[in-house]
Amino acid sequence: MMDDKSIRKSFMAACFGMMFFGITMVALGSVLPSLSERLMLTVANKATLAFTLTASILVGSMLFGPICDRYGHRWLFMSSCCSVLLGIALIAVAASMPVLMLSYVLIGVGGGVLNGQTNTIVSDLYADEQVRGARLSLLGAFYGLGAMTITLLVGLLGDHIDYTHTLLGISAVLAIGTALCFGVKFPAPKLAQSFPLGEAVKLLRNPVLVTLSIVLLFQSSIESVTNNLATTYFSHIPKAVLLLTVMMVALITARFVLIWLSKKMTQTRILYTFFAIMLCGFAMMPFVRNLGEAMAAMVLAGFGLSATYPVVLGQLGARFNKLSGTAFGIAISIALAGSSVINAFVGGLLLDFYPYVMIAAVVMMGVLYSIGSKKK
Repeated sequence: MMDDKSIRKSFMAACFGMMFFGITMVALGSVLPSLSERLMLTVANKATLAFTLTASILVGSMLFGPICDRYGHRWLFMSSCCSVLLGIALIAVAASMPVLMLSYVLIGVGGGVLNGQTNTIVSDLYADEQVRGARLSLLGAFYGLGAMTITLLVGLLGDHIDYTHTLLGISAVLAIGTALCFGVKFPAPKLAQSFPLGEAVKLLRNPVLVTLSIVLLFQSSIESVTNNLATTYFSHIPKAVLLLTVMMVALITARFVLIWLSKKMTQTRILYTFFAIMLCGFAMMPFVRNLGEAMAAMVLAGFGLSATYPVVLGQLGARFNKLSGTAFGIAISIALAGSSVINAFVGGLLLDFYPYVMIAAVVMMGVLYSIGSKKK
């Protein structure tokens, strides 16, 4: 059993790991223009790097679960942080495409592990459903905080400091944070004696896990498609580029609101409420005429998106507590793989119908969650 002090330290380490993931993912996009200019990257090179990063994140998401359930969290957590740190440092000094691809692999695999593992750590720390949901919401907010911080930092310093120094500075700060996590006591492995491979394989056919994983797939798809299409859909509105920042701020704010709501409402009621808020945001979009109305629609969409991962992962953590890492790995992998495929195929084909397709996706999320949450 862990005492309260150990639980707090473990939770803080998980938040650091999630912020780490947010910082590194956004940092890559922020420095890509300068990186492309320096190394003269072609369109094909950029596409290869994007695929490498996505595939590496997926690999990390699939690997972490069985390792955590069998061997615990400490060494995998520390190794993943070091992997991302090394990847960032390599980007800063990369002089060729092979080195750049290696850096993306290190960052992707390490980031994929951290994304799933930190959620598993928090789920394992708290037995109460309401407390678990609130803590997972706060954990998710740290991803947004990391992403927003590095976006602002690179934006403010980009004209004055070369990106190589920015990346090395980020690496130094994160290295200090990683060192501070070394002595943290993490939750013990669930299956320290042996890993039941047969039970893990059965999870792939479990209707609850598969159904709720598809809910996460729709959520990830809505978020990625919105990130790619929203500014284009609102291109007739001046300063539409601000809308994605507005959505991210709304999502981060909502994650903090969820902490308070978790004390007042059940997790299921929270999720249905946030589905309704998201529906209102997308339903507004076809009628938007100016920037203020567009911002209101994006605030509602971002606010509504915030609850799905904390609530669904909290429910999966409760139902599959003996194999929580493996269950989370399957769910996150399905969500990431599915949303990547959907995002690759839709592109600009959905532009005219974008809000209506999003509305249909939210309705499907509600139906599937209702089915999955009632199955035994």
